[in-house]
Amino acid sequence: MRAIIRFSVDNEPNSALRNKLTKVLEDVGFVRRQNTATYERANIEPGELGQVLQEFWDTADSHDLPARVDHFWMYSDR
Repeated sequence: MRAIIRFSVDNEPNSALRNKLTKVLEDVGFVRRQNTATYERANIEPGELGQVLQEFWDTADSHDLPARVDHFWMYSDR
């Protein structure tokens, strides 16, 4: 299936959390759409997507405050 993920991080002057979350997605083949905060992978199995999401949220939860994910959107099809 195809999966598209978009997220934003609030209260983060140095982009450390955003960079960590981007790495989680890009390490498994998600590609960032040019000039956006949207990442897409054309072919991913549901089980692998579940693992990626678990790692994404574990990374977000383990990051020091005040940075936090303030927007998360995911779409999948096919």
